[in-house]
Amino acid sequence: MNARFLAAAGLMVFAPLTMAQTAPAAVPAAKAPAYTPAMGREAVTKLAEEIEANFVFPDIAKRYAAMLRTKLAAGGYDGFTEAFALAQAVTADLQAVASDGHLRMYAPDAPQPQRVGQPSAQRGFGDRPSPPPAMEQAGMIAPGIAYVRFNAFMGDPAVLTAFTEFLDANAGAKTLIIDARTHRGGGLSEMDVLFPRIFTRPQTVMVMDTRASVAERGGPLPFTSLVKVDAPSEYYRSEHRVTPASPTSPWSKAKIYYLTSGRTASAAEHLASAFKGTGRATLVGDTTGGAGHYGGSLPLPGGFAAFIPFGRSYFPDGDGWEQVGVKPDIAIAPARALYDVLVREGVPAAQAETLSASHMPKGPMERRH
Repeated sequence: MNARFLAAAGLMVFAPLTMAQTAPAAVPAAKAPAYTPAMGREAVTKLAEEIEANFVFPDIAKRYAAMLRTKLAAGGYDGFTEAFALAQAVTADLQAVASDGHLRMYAPDAPQPQRVGQPSAQRGFGDRPSPPPAMEQAGMIAPGIAYVRFNAFMGDPAVLTAFTEFLDANAGAKTLIIDARTHRGGGLSEMDVLFPRIFTRPQTVMVMDTRASVAERGGPLPFTSLVKVDAPSEYYRSEHRVTPASPTSPWSKAKIYYLTSGRTASAAEHLASAFKGTGRATLVGDTTGGAGHYGGSLPLPGGFAAFIPFGRSYFPDGDGWEQVGVKPDIAIAPARALYDVLVREGVPAAQAETLSASHMPKGPMERRH
């Protein structure tokens, strides 16, 4: 969704939010003070309050908060001597109550382990490499076949311009391959560049329910493609709608393949679900990561932070993908997905092998557990 999407953008009740479909790790502004159990108790106390007030499902929110308060009262978090260990333990306790692909507590001033759909906002930490570019290797991969890999949908104006130019320059292609095998999430902006070109009729491609209390404080999500519709009182419901380009774009006739893996997460799964639900693209690879609740990051006392999901996405009249992912139409090892598509599109096997190798993502493609 945009650089700081749903989870972030638009709902400024949280610190820098990122469309819950991508949760950024907290970036420490200064060295955190020495950890004490009192700091941990204060942070967990505040976390319980924030989860209860903001988590997407009010009933589950109460269960999370009750567990944290019960453990606090019993001194269950008093034995930790470092912030990082506390954050890991709290996250594990939350996941034991109800698994969620984004919900997490972060320690201050420390490398932060990531869950599905949660890339670090840092440009590398210690020996950890910086995240790959949001968009890579866009161009004609073979006669009539255009290819682009996205590692994130961050709504960067330069990337949106580059993507627009790529689509306009290759509008005569018969086939478009979108590689999301290492896509870690983001927002809606890149989709809103693509959708008007590939669809021929107006339609709703996703429904997004934000907890009403969050929307009331922070306002609606900041995308013009989202339209408010009626919903139960506990939710602010938006429909992600497509308005086709006029006149019809040449891309509306192109065959589209979407490459997926267990690391395809969050906003990338929004696109996968939209493609599968509308039948507009063929998904090739492995079942996606299963991070379907969007939200935002917020600071906690003592330099801690948390990412709290406050919304869920699902295809109209269908289900979401939280924990289960989106299944491919053609199941194949992700490393072989591009080769398979190219051969299906008539590229000789030897050439397909070469192109597959030269366009292989550098990051892991296995689901994060």
